Amino acid sequence: MYQDLDRITLKSGEEVEAGVVQGPDLRWAPRVEGLLSHKGPQWRWGNEQVLRTTTGLDVSYYLLSRDGDPFANVMTTEHRGVGLLGHVYTRPEDRRQGAATQLLACLMEHFRQRGGQALWLGTGYDSPAYHIYRAHGFESIEPESGQMAYYTTSQEEFEAAFFAPGATAAEPAGWLHWPASTPLFAGAFPGVVRGAGLGLWGRRTTEGPFLPLLQDQSERNAGGLPPRALALVQQATRAVVGLAMWSDHPLWPDACLVDLYCHPDYWDRGGALLEALQIPDGQTHLAYCDAGLQPRADAMRAAGFRCSATLSGRVAADRRGSGRVDVEVWESHSG
Repeated sequence: MYQDLDRITLKSGEEVEAGVVQGPDLRWAPRVEGLLSHKGPQWRWGNEQVLRTTTGLDVSYYLLSRDGDPFANVMTTEHRGVGLLGHVYTRPEDRRQGAATQLLACLMEHFRQRGGQALWLGTGYDSPAYHIYRAHGFESIEPESGQMAYYTTSQEEFEAAFFAPGATAAEPAGWLHWPASTPLFAGAFPGVVRGAGLGLWGRRTTEGPFLPLLQDQSERNAGGLPPRALALVQQATRAVVGLAMWSDHPLWPDACLVDLYCHPDYWDRGGALLEALQIPDGQTHLAYCDAGLQPRADAMRAAGFRCSATLSGRVAADRRGSGRVDVEVWESHSG
């Protein structure tokens, strides 16, 4: 569905149309896909899915157009007002006319009016884009990070409500968990090794890392295979409070790389989440964990893993590189 929002005047004096496409929309899909055709394969696949199929997400492409021909875009992907902001793009010939700044202002006002809670994005730290986002209320999630967050209330108020105690269930990782997992993985919680198989080291959004997983899950569903990732979901708020997954180990044959990460208040359910995951038999299962993160160690032990080695100072503690973290290797054998 396309909605006309406003008329915007560029620096050149030209007046253009601001509108929003809410997926799925088969009429606008080719135009939006064409505008964003420079994106990599995983991003093009993601755009195609949310523009042409029903995912359950609230997906909005905010566009500036001339006679129905879009030349600038900003996208939000949300579930219950918790989302990701991305695909900020203006055609080269239309840049330096204030298109992105005005389109972003329109988007943020619309987000607040419809009860949005929080948004995350990733950009280059201290870049021109970084300062545009800051002007619209986004802030780095940690010092010197281009991973940024915006809260309509405050981070403290949002997290207290979103991660509130409650009943949970393990669900195959899917589209609804894409935005809902970012508050967990970008949060200021213990643990640097959060999702090695997804490239999730330290605090960052799941915007890019989750897309290959979703594509793989789609292919596994089509082939009748069990999911290789399970999300632990707080049933009232729909917050992702834990994630367990396996992938082929990038180094060792006949080995699986196993990941488990949980919110601090939900580690007591991590062992059961990992046990519910159908990891291939007949292989060595390897997991990497921050040394000294006792709740995670307890969960790994409960799922049948044992610590076999410690890698000294393996990863940086934060974006600033203010320290190094020892990483433990945990393993189990099946079959």
